[in-house]
Amino acid sequence: MAKGKKVVKFHRTFRLNMAVIVFLVIFFYMLYNIFRYFTTPQVAVYEVSLGSIAQDTLYTGAIVRDEKIFYTEKAGYINYYNRDASRVGVDSYVYSIDGDGSFYRQVMQQPDGQLFQAEGSYDKLEETAENFVLGYSDVTFHQAYRFQQEVVAELMEAASANALSMLDGQAGDTAGIQLYKAPEPGIVVYNIDGLEGVTLENFDSDLFDQDAHEKNNLISREQVAAGDAAYKMITSEAWSLVVPIDEKLAKDLERTEHLQVRFKKDDSMAWGASAIVSHGEEHYLTLSFQDSSLRFATDRYLEIELASSEASGLKIPTSALTKKKFFLIPKGYYTTDEETGAQGVLLRRQNSKGETVTELAKATIIGKKKKSYYIAGSKLEKGEAIVHPKTGERYLLQKQKTFWGVYNINRGYAVFRRIKILAENNEYTVVDTATDYGISLYDHIALDASAVREYDILQQ
Repeated sequence: MAKGKKVVKFHRTFRLNMAVIVFLVIFFYMLYNIFRYFTTPQVAVYEVSLGSIAQDTLYTGAIVRDEKIFYTEKAGYINYYNRDASRVGVDSYVYSIDGDGSFYRQVMQQPDGQLFQAEGSYDKLEETAENFVLGYSDVTFHQAYRFQQEVVAELMEAASANALSMLDGQAGDTAGIQLYKAPEPGIVVYNIDGLEGVTLENFDSDLFDQDAHEKNNLISREQVAAGDAAYKMITSEAWSLVVPIDEKLAKDLERTEHLQVRFKKDDSMAWGASAIVSHGEEHYLTLSFQDSSLRFATDRYLEIELASSEASGLKIPTSALTKKKFFLIPKGYYTTDEETGAQGVLLRRQNSKGETVTELAKATIIGKKKKSYYIAGSKLEKGEAIVHPKTGERYLLQKQKTFWGVYNINRGYAVFRRIKILAENNEYTVVDTATDYGISLYDHIALDASAVREYDILQQ
C-alpha cells in the first residue's frame, strides 16, 4: 500500500434474512408450547356415551303409610260389610255391633255351602293356603298359627259379606244392632300390627322385627269389648318402603334420586323416589310411591329387587362427578350487557376507595323455577346485594341449593354442567339424557373432577 494513502471503510447495510426470521418464529413458538405444556393443567378426557348399570339385589322392606285405627264404642258381636283391603266411601257401612248375638248367630247359621256358591269364591282362600305351603319350613313353623288366623278371618269375611243384605231384608227389624259408617274415604283393612303410627321421621330398627309385629286379624273375632280395635283405614295413595342396607350400598346410592324396583309378591315393577337415611351406624333406603296402595294394603313387609339395571341413559365415570352451590334469585335480576353481550347480575359493592359502585358480575344459569333462576359466578358471595336492572331494588344473595354435575371441556376450558343421577355403582353413573343445562351425548368431560377447577383452561 502506498504511503500516505487513506483507507476508507464502507458501512455494510443490514439485510433481513427470511430464513433466520422463520427459524426464530419457529423457535419461539416451540418455547411457548413447551412453557404452556408445563404450566397448563392437563386433564384426562371422557366422551359421554349411552349405557346402563347392572345392580340387581334382593331386600326386604317395611311399609310406612297414613293409617288410622278406629275403635268400637260398645261390646257385642261384630259383623263386617266390606271385603278386607277394599275401598269405601264416606258414610259406607263398615261394621255393626249386635248386642245379644242374635243377628250374628243368624248369619253364621246359613245353609252349608251358601258362602261359596259364587264363581271365584274360593280363590282368596286357595291363595292363602298356597302361599303357606310354598313358604313353609321347620324354621318358620310359627307361621302355621298365622295361617290358621288368616283362614278363619277369610271364612268370617265370606259370612259377613251377606250380612248387610240380610239386614236390609229384615225391613227395619234391627233392634239391638248398631251400624257404623266410614267417617272418610279410604281403604279398609281388618288387621293391625302396632306399627300404624310409624312414619319416615320416627322409625327405628324395631320396625323390621317381623316376629314382634305379627298381624292381629280383627275379622276372626266373634265378640268385641268396648274400646277394642274395629278396623283400620289407609287414608292416602302415597306410601313409602323403608329398606335396611349396608354402608357400601348407602354410599353407592346417596346421589340417586329415583330407583326402579321389582316387587316379588306379584312381579310388578315401579319407580320410586329414593333417599338414604342414616341412624348412627345403621343405613336405610327409603322409596316413596304415589300409587299401588291398594295392591299392598294388607302387607307390612315386602320383598323387593333393586332393578337398577333397567336404568339407562348417559353413562359417565363416577370420578367425573362433582357438586356446586348455586344462588336462587328472581328472574328479573338476571341481565345482559348490551355492549359486550356478557350475562350476569348487577353487583353492588364498595371499591378500593370506599365508594359504592355497581358492576356486572358474570353468572351462569344452571336451573330454573317458575319465577326464579339458580345461578353461580366467581364474584358472587353469600350476603352480598344484587340490583334489579330496571327498578334498582336490592336483593340479598342468601338461598342456595347444591347440584351434582360434571365439568364440560368441549371449548377447552372447564364449565360446570348439571346432571340428574338415575343409578350408579363404584365405577360408573347413569344420568338423565334430558336435563336442562346438562350434558349431551358425545360431550367431552373431565374424567377426574377433583383435578379441575371451573373456568380452568385445559390441555386435552
